Amino acid sequence: MNSAILAGATLFLYMAAAACYGAVLFLDARAAPSPGAGAGSAPRAARFGRPLLLLGILLNIVVIGALCIATHRSPFASEYGTLVVSAWAIAVVYAGLDFRAKLPALGAVSILAACLMLFWGLVHSRGPVAETRLLSQRIVSLHVLATVGSLALFALAGACAGLYILQSRQLKSHGAGNLFRKLPPLATLDSLAYHAVAYGLPLLTLGLSLGILYVYRSGLPSNAWWLDPKTIVSFVVWLLYIVYLSARLAAGWRGVRLQYILLAGLVIAPMLYLVPGPTHQFR
Repeated sequence: MNSAILAGATLFLYMAAAACYGAVLFLDARAAPSPGAGAGSAPRAARFGRPLLLLGILLNIVVIGALCIATHRSPFASEYGTLVVSAWAIAVVYAGLDFRAKLPALGAVSILAACLMLFWGLVHSRGPVAETRLLSQRIVSLHVLATVGSLALFALAGACAGLYILQSRQLKSHGAGNLFRKLPPLATLDSLAYHAVAYGLPLLTLGLSLGILYVYRSGLPSNAWWLDPKTIVSFVVWLLYIVYLSARLAAGWRGVRLQYILLAGLVIAPMLYLVPGPTHQFR
């Protein structure tokens, strides 16, 4: 079956999961919970979020496998494949968190990011597939996989930052209604964002290091790689999260101003998919 059709079905499952998680924000819990249920039990629709998400993740894996079989290449040999893997990584990162802490509001935002990634991939589903053997080398696949994994964690951190700022503004305006009560506590959002960056930055560092190692080991023109816009954006993102950790750990920053750094990262990081790159072309 065409991988794009499977990807469309995956997108539908992710959108349904995001809608179910979002139901916690916009629907009231049952007024009269059944015996044994907590007073703050979630709306019935929200309980389908996790099964839909897990089905989406499994189908996403099938999409990646079907793409590899059809092209006889790594999924990273096309922009479409890279975006499909990126959507899967974001979904997996949130699913792992969902099993440890039920934070449906964060799921609604995170899975929406996966939906956007997968949708953008479908737009490029007919794009070129690289024929070069370069992408079949393990070091290159690890380079891309580490970078994609780090961006998934940064997306989660950005989602936490967005919810943190939203809730902080509600508190300051004394407009804390039902929506405020259903958002995770500020301390929880801040801690999750910090841990996501703490894991994501080493992954990005690994990805960049593997890229540098390959360029110099293979004898490729290093000047072209260093001046590639994708390389420049990668290092800008890397420095931004260095600044975030330094501000938090060394300067003792807390609160909203720290979250704005993460929002900046959420804006800049997707540029890795958008800016043209002479040494990263799928040809």
